[in-house]
Amino acid sequence: MSSFSMVLLEGGVDVEVDVDFADMTSIFDEEVPGYTCGEFGFAVTPGRGEIGGQWIFVVNAFSLFQPRQQESLISLGRMEVEVNRLGNVTICIPPRVEQTVPGPDAADWDGKLFGAFVFQLLNSLYDRGLIELPGILPKV
Repeated sequence: MSSFSMVLLEGGVDVEVDVDFADMTSIFDEEVPGYTCGEFGFAVTPGRGEIGGQWIFVVNAFSLFQPRQQESLISLGRMEVEVNRLGNVTICIPPRVEQTVPGPDAADWDGKLFGAFVFQLLNSLYDRGLIELPGILPKV
């Protein structure tokens, strides 16, 4: 995992996006299927939530070379999407220490995957003009 992605995951990410919740889930549906890192693809599945409040989404990875089944998904972490008082959403990816990560070497292999997902998500939001970045983040 690059040092930049490690710092990003250790500190967590909070970004306000000028779209409503329905538009944000549409962005997930449109963009996430195209995210890859090596031989892995990504899937975002809803966890728990409350209407008009906060929703938890689980970020999973799967092998691009095997049939995609629920039991073959690798859970990488979570992101929280919250509707703020203006109706826009805030995406929060909690610091890595607050997330359950399986195994002693998880910071290496699944940290790299999770970092790649976060970079691609931020780049997608940047490409759509929804957030400001100094430039495109590198593909991990």
